[in-house]
Amino acid sequence: MFKTNYHNHSKWSDGKYNPEKTVLRAIELGFDIIGFSDHSPVPFKSEWNMKYENLLKYISDINNLKEKYNEQIKIYLGLEADFINGISYIKNFKHLGLDYTIGGAHYLPETFEDGTIFNIDNTDEIFQRGLSELYNNDIKFLVERYYNAVNQMIEEDSPDVIAHLDLIEKFNKNHKYFDSKAQWYQKIVDNCLKTIQKTNCIVELNSRSLYKGLLDDFSPKITILQKMLNLKIPVTISGDVHNPEEMELFWKKSIENLKFAGYKEMMLFDQNKWQIQKID
Repeated sequence: MFKTNYHNHSKWSDGKYNPEKTVLRAIELGFDIIGFSDHSPVPFKSEWNMKYENLLKYISDINNLKEKYNEQIKIYLGLEADFINGISYIKNFKHLGLDYTIGGAHYLPETFEDGTIFNIDNTDEIFQRGLSELYNNDIKFLVERYYNAVNQMIEEDSPDVIAHLDLIEKFNKNHKYFDSKAQWYQKIVDNCLKTIQKTNCIVELNSRSLYKGLLDDFSPKITILQKMLNLKIPVTISGDVHNPEEMELFWKKSIENLKFAGYKEMMLFDQNKWQIQKID
């Protein structure tokens, strides 16, 4: 089985180091294939998205690494692109010769009084503020808004991979904001999974919130993962790595979690296409 990770960040967005350091660490750890997926530029001020003027530099950097290390590891070029209805679209970057795209709904289009767009993936404090100021403390409405954005992204912007599907739960440890077992929440999730089932989208098993201690489970959590299996929704493993040292934190546990959920195969990108590999 190939050891892979297609979700790596570098200094080009919110990663800690230049991408070559990640490549060297991946080689050291015995990875066969890695891909870079730095955060795409967005048309507003952001501390963690790539700047537009750096986009072509990023592409050149990764392509140069492909050639430099082609006898030691396979490297692919991707973007984690933001879908924000009316503001930012994944399809705007597909002409750049990317090997694949990872799509995420980190932002919702509502803005605070100072014009700042609501980022649900930033801090718990910002999440609380958004819930209070933009959604009148109606967590059910906020959850619906998030999954509606994911559904719209899937149907209209067709990423290859869907990032951290239940991101809305990032700060919901111990059911801080809502009971994820509640019938209303399960119904929303089920509707989203039915949308995914109709497409060729792959869902990543993202381990970042687990190894950072924010949650006690992967994203998506095991109950959603098992539903995905029943619907035959394909999955790939993602470290969502921002620091090369994080590359050793996710692989083994991710494989174990997929097996526990019942998955016997997962997707890998190689030779310019997504394909199935058996899980050992």
